[in-house]
Amino acid sequence: MIAEVLLLALLAQAGPIPPQAPMKENRAPVPAAPVPLQQPESADVDHLFAVAFIQGSNAEMELADLASQHASANEVKGYAAKMIAEHKGMADEIMPVLQRILTTPPAQRLAPGDELAKKHLEAVKPPDFDQQYVMTQIAGHLAMLTAFHTEADNGTDQQLKELVRKWAPTIQAHLELAVDVTKHVGGSSPFKQ
Repeated sequence: MIAEVLLLALLAQAGPIPPQAPMKENRAPVPAAPVPLQQPESADVDHLFAVAFIQGSNAEMELADLASQHASANEVKGYAAKMIAEHKGMADEIMPVLQRILTTPPAQRLAPGDELAKKHLEAVKPPDFDQQYVMTQIAGHLAMLTAFHTEADNGTDQQLKELVRKWAPTIQAHLELAVDVTKHVGGSSPFKQ
């Protein structure tokens, strides 16, 4: 399930796949020469992180608000309340730095994958809502943790890197708590114990 959620999120953020021209001959295609991997410039990492953080924080707040209204398990409601409080505190501290990095805010409030997850959760009824919400939290925090580690390792803005290092353990704790909450909503951890 988690692999499917992550795959959908990645595909949604990748955009449309360009059409390929039909083959005119009945033979196997010749593989193209491998494209050398390019490391993004550090300033690009800062910019990409800024967009990912803003969209991820917006999604976190909206999904947690949805969970506070629709969840049936107290553990899920408590988790959602914690996400709202802690992500707000994190955003309050990080946003001034991101506003310096981004000249304009992201065009979309939520990343396409997060928008799809929100639409899905709006349609899910209890008791399935709780488990579905927690699974989106696991996927979202895994993605955010990756963004935090990438910024910490490859970004150039020292103030942002310090804030990212400060808050990365909180993102890790949110992920671990989401995995723990799966035990209370009739699910099982997506990670082998």
